[in-house]
Amino acid sequence: MNSKATLVLVLLLVALAGYVYASSRDDDTQAELTKDSPIQIYPTPYGEYDIIELEIAAPLGLAHFARTNETPTQDWQMTQPTSLAPAELDQVRVNGAATRLGGLTASQVITSVTNLAQYGLAPSPQLTVTLTISNGQKVTLYTGNQTPVAGSRYIRTAATTESIYLVPAFAMDDLLRLITEPPLAPTPLPDPGLTPTP
Repeated sequence: MNSKATLVLVLLLVALAGYVYASSRDDDTQAELTKDSPIQIYPTPYGEYDIIELEIAAPLGLAHFARTNETPTQDWQMTQPTSLAPAELDQVRVNGAATRLGGLTASQVITSVTNLAQYGLAPSPQLTVTLTISNGQKVTLYTGNQTPVAGSRYIRTAATTESIYLVPAFAMDDLLRLITEPPLAPTPLPDPGLTPTP
């Protein structure tokens, strides 16, 4: 093969590599994907009793829960959209959602983001979650679209608009269900030892 043909072949390969690279880039050309699992979303994870209030807002509605000091285990009560005492709530569902949020980590992070809309985070997110921590701090998370490969959702914190995290979809979808399927305490089953009166 002569040098002219070799040069043409090298140029074609460089052009092809450039095309593949450009086509594999996201629409947001500044975004960079980092994989270093697990990735911390908060400066420090929050323990079971660190979160004392949980507010979930979506186009479908809003739900607000707060811990109460009226029970030894600081059970949850609901304050919006309706008032429900701890005994009326499914404590397992509410506490499970808060515990997952407290230890939430990401599998990937996209940095240098300039276009929030392509992730479903603008003009408004699909879900806004506000945590009140026992020290008075508030942490707000915004949830966007599901990732193209199902299993994760895009979220960001109120602290930055330039980093987007990929977190398990079920953790955020469970929060939405606290609005669409209120966590009412299960109805106790009748005692099998009792004989119904005729």
